[in-house]
Amino acid sequence: MGKAGREVLPGRGYELGQLLSQVFHPVLVSIATLFLVGMYATAPLLGLAWAALCTAIQVLPNAAFYTVRMRQGAYSDGDVSVRQQRNELYLVGIVSMLIGVAILAALGAPTVFIGATLAGLVLTIICALINMYWKISVHSATMASAATLLSLFSMYLGLLLWLCAVSVGWARVRTGNHTPMQVVAGFAVATACVLLTFQVLPLL
Repeated sequence: MGKAGREVLPGRGYELGQLLSQVFHPVLVSIATLFLVGMYATAPLLGLAWAALCTAIQVLPNAAFYTVRMRQGAYSDGDVSVRQQRNELYLVGIVSMLIGVAILAALGAPTVFIGATLAGLVLTIICALINMYWKISVHSATMASAATLLSLFSMYLGLLLWLCAVSVGWARVRTGNHTPMQVVAGFAVATACVLLTFQVLPLL
């Protein structure tokens, strides 16, 4: 049985699903998204500098916390398959993004970086609330966020990322980490958070 309670058959599909899950890990996707935003939405060198700052504030602390807790044996496996064990990760993510929004606003960061951080904050809060009762695919949500955000600046890049998102969604189901509904929920919630945030942001 897989981690989502589904029967999983080994084979090439399973191995490919594991590979895709590793290549498109949420931490790696988050970092890549920030640097792609920096290249497409602002002057490249300045954008890359802001992306590096956002990575240092928002992504690396979460990755470090996860690594330490994993070594302490706090999680059942690398995917943190037990839903209740994800609560502290969501909390750390929320705190880091709240701090990120405050720092970016104080430094006068480009609106796109503030918007991306706000969208991530809203998404994390919603996923944390959902996680209290049901597990949602973080891999799928992160990929959908990246695809939706980059679609605002490059239709072709956005399309490519959506193809990657669908592949990741398939991988999470194939490896038994999530059900199809958990993947679709990740896509839907993430897309809505990004689009609504960038609709509201000009009004703030």
